[in-house]
Amino acid sequence: MLIGDILRQNARYFANRPCLIQDDIRLSWAEVDQRTNRLANDLLKLGLTKGDRLAILCGNCYQYPEMYFATAKVGIISVPLNTRLALPELIRFLRYTKPKALVVSSNFADRGQSLQSEVPGLDHVIGLGEGHPFELDYDALIRESPSDLPHVNLSPDDVYVLGSTSGTTGIPKGAMLTHRMAVAAMMGWFAEIRWPQFGAMIQSNPQFFNPGGPANLQPILKGGAVIILPEFNPKNWAETVQRERPFFSILPTTMLQMVANYPDIEKYDTSSLGGILTGGSPIPRTLMQRATELFGNILYPTFGMCETYSCGGILRREHLVVDGPPEKLQRLASIGHPTTGMELRVVNEQGQDIKWGSDEVGELIVRGDQVIESYWEMPEETAASHKDGWFYTGDIGKQDAEGFIFLVDRKKDMIKSGSINVYSVEVEAAIGLHPAVLQVAVIGVPDPKWGEAVKALVVLRPGMSATEEEIIQHCREQLASYKKPQSVEFRESFPLGGTNKVLKRELREPYWVGHEKRI
Repeated sequence: MLIGDILRQNARYFANRPCLIQDDIRLSWAEVDQRTNRLANDLLKLGLTKGDRLAILCGNCYQYPEMYFATAKVGIISVPLNTRLALPELIRFLRYTKPKALVVSSNFADRGQSLQSEVPGLDHVIGLGEGHPFELDYDALIRESPSDLPHVNLSPDDVYVLGSTSGTTGIPKGAMLTHRMAVAAMMGWFAEIRWPQFGAMIQSNPQFFNPGGPANLQPILKGGAVIILPEFNPKNWAETVQRERPFFSILPTTMLQMVANYPDIEKYDTSSLGGILTGGSPIPRTLMQRATELFGNILYPTFGMCETYSCGGILRREHLVVDGPPEKLQRLASIGHPTTGMELRVVNEQGQDIKWGSDEVGELIVRGDQVIESYWEMPEETAASHKDGWFYTGDIGKQDAEGFIFLVDRKKDMIKSGSINVYSVEVEAAIGLHPAVLQVAVIGVPDPKWGEAVKALVVLRPGMSATEEEIIQHCREQLASYKKPQSVEFRESFPLGGTNKVLKRELREPYWVGHEKRI
């Protein structure tokens, strides 16, 4: 099945039911099917053909999934752009992905003009919204084009989106996501989540991010609407849930924390929610307990990557014990077991499985129909990450006696203090148990004796206080002595990437000025 097939089928069976909702805008399946046919015809008329790229630079809006659908219908590849990247970063990424056209919203018009002049081969810029300076206008193109579906020969293995990896170091890589991968991912999530017919989802993640974009088309398999939230904040999210009654929401750890700590959250009716998918970074036990108190046992803590269509590991609800014996509470720090349709292993440097129930750690590798086969025009990176049919994630982990997988760090974030490896995730989990701590990031900083020293950066909960010594003493009680931070620094907030992950690279960089950089 192709992405466009799903849309056409829904337009046939559920023509007048809502497909896309944004504030007062409510587009039916039939309307979206017609609009995306028109947009597809527009792109072909501009000279784009199967395999060409269409870049997208805009915030969350109902037109975003329209662009995904339209390009999918004619084999054009969408290239969603991280709106938080600086202009030079966008230029580098577009010179790498070589789009033939760009859709840019009016609030990014200045960037669109710069990209038009700086990116070779970018023949067309289409403005979206009022007040843009471009000759081509998104709405005008749709109004003026025929609504018949253009005929293009397509295959489930055609690339549908170039998903941008996080890009915390160097240029983001373009993950080649296909129709087959998209459908496999949606089917895998439906095997995990009890999704009802017409169950809607609130789209609060950035739509340029994989779970915010193609992976968040899950409701379409059962005719459910996607409710777009242009700007995320806890109040807006809660108001929209109460008004639109969605079944599902995706809230990465940082966003879930914002919602759970919103003082008025309990005033809103969120009872329609039957599932909240979370993850992206370790979830503190205290946050898991608080969210369960608020919403019930509907959390789905997961591990996934752009390269795996956000599939990978899931801590199933049967194992989400927030009040119980220590051996069960420990599971809350795990990514659980493989999601349906995925295989996960933790292997040593020789590619052999580590021993379950030991302290042995290794790299997490994955395999499944949801996993990319290659990066766009990056043969060396593809070869380095793909071995014997497995994708090497760069995440370091271990498994307990029952196979629950615990991630202990990213390879690039591991701290080498003397001859001992310290895993930042483990230290962060311990500090996160302190009642005054809202967020924590642990990094390695230069040390003349040990090479690197453990440093904790902490954001405190509003109205609460703690000292450096209190945090270090708390770690002494939770961890082996060599793992405790040598210093603690308090911050008002952390820099976040487009996927709402803490940018540790930016946190490390100032400390390594004048040293051999480890950023």
